[in-house]
Amino acid sequence: MTRFALRGLLTRKLRAVLTGVAIVLGVAMISGTYVLTDTVERAFQTLFTEAYAGTDAVVEGKGADISFQGETAPSPPIDESLLEVVRGVPEVELAAPGIVDEESVRILKPDGSAIETGGFSLGFGLDFDPALSQFNPLNLYEGRWPRAADEVVVDAATADRQGFAVGDTIEIATARPRRSFELVGIAQYGTLDSLGSGTIAVFDIPTAQELLGREGQLDFVSAAARDGVDEDGLVEAIAPALPPEATVATATSEADEASDTVSEFMSFFRYFLLAFGVVALFVGAFVIFNTFSITVAQRTREFATLRTIGASRRQVLTAVIVESLVIGLVASLLGLGLGVLLADGINALFGTLGFELPTADRVFALRTVAVALAVGMGVTLLAGLFPAIRATRVPPIAAVREGAELPRSRFARFTPWLA
Repeated sequence: MTRFALRGLLTRKLRAVLTGVAIVLGVAMISGTYVLTDTVERAFQTLFTEAYAGTDAVVEGKGADISFQGETAPSPPIDESLLEVVRGVPEVELAAPGIVDEESVRILKPDGSAIETGGFSLGFGLDFDPALSQFNPLNLYEGRWPRAADEVVVDAATADRQGFAVGDTIEIATARPRRSFELVGIAQYGTLDSLGSGTIAVFDIPTAQELLGREGQLDFVSAAARDGVDEDGLVEAIAPALPPEATVATATSEADEASDTVSEFMSFFRYFLLAFGVVALFVGAFVIFNTFSITVAQRTREFATLRTIGASRRQVLTAVIVESLVIGLVASLLGLGLGVLLADGINALFGTLGFELPTADRVFALRTVAVALAVGMGVTLLAGLFPAIRATRVPPIAAVREGAELPRSRFARFTPWLA
């Protein structure tokens, strides 16, 4: 009966293809959503992991203990004198100052307009002492790090999009009036291909303090432990030396907290996109149901002939179910492949809307394959199940009748109401 079912599909190629199109589109939307969101989430996790790669503990200001709709109050700056306090703790091997601003730094295009960042622009103030390089999450791609107040380093993606080159003069707007800087270097954030539409501008610590309104202040101090001291031990050693307005946490907990925040946003984004795939599959289920119902009605004499030569109702049921499973499997595999292209298309669409997403190496998880195949084949099987059951009711005598029709189900009178 399996061979019979496959031959039946080959004799109705066009109908099988049209039946599978709905499943291909639905599965493509689902697999594309998973590929896109998993890739973006991996990019953010890489960002946070590499930001704290050489750090064991982070000292920052103690923010207000309040939250609104899941958003906690930002940490205030700390006095720069805490850098020496941290360095004075015996368990600390190295400590470095850091300044970061996610809102007020705007790199300007050659025509003087601000680069659209989709709300993601980073301004860094870092100490570029070679001894403290382990705290720097950026990798220098070309040129050198800034050493003077009129020097800056930008990210490679921004330099590529705007045509910036080392030695150019560019303008940057911050909390202070726009200023001209010499571009002395181009850097990349860890191993990320791109921060999406986001930009990065890197200054030395004194320049960042002036531009970002942090005179005499730092946003955080990164600390590395001596040999034999773990993260928790380092936090316990630093905590007593800090004033009440400062707090210390392990680098792992800081990275996890940031990752959790992104994961919550990506979950909402994922469900939003999955809704379109579910709608497509829901519509596709009706298409499959109608197609199989028509096919079964047209093959009444065929099924009756099978019953006449000895096929059981179970064998007829198996034949129709095999047809639906084959269509579901092939359509799901095609949808899975199309989903990868769709993920790139969705990312490009967000880019045209000014909200390009950060990217890393494409993530094609086993979960994506399992869900796509299970949903595609499951929907096809369920949609084809009732027509398959109806096919088993074909009596053998129908094979010799001209214009024979399927017997009406006992639920037939409810069909208009269900429709």
